[in-house]
Amino acid sequence: MKREVLAAQARAAGQAAEHNLQLIVRDPDRMIHPTKLVDGITYLNTMIRFAEEEMKNDRRPGQSRLRTRLKSLLLFIVLVERREGKGGTA
Repeated sequence: MKREVLAAQARAAGQAAEHNLQLIVRDPDRMIHPTKLVDGITYLNTMIRFAEEEMKNDRRPGQSRLRTRLKSLLLFIVLVERREGKGGTA
């Protein structure tokens, strides 16, 4: 599975978890059993933390790709300038 897909799924799961947690807080009677209420809240908080971590990790590769792209563009410009400089002196 690609990193982008995993990050998108984690983001969606985190948003759904936040929404579900708000619903549980507003109306705790929806949960069938009190222990399930505690387990559900714990699970949703875990999903929210997981989504936050995935979003942090998702940003890192994007920054490194940008850096690599900028390096390659800069190298291309320098090589073109060198070729033009050598052609003009010959």
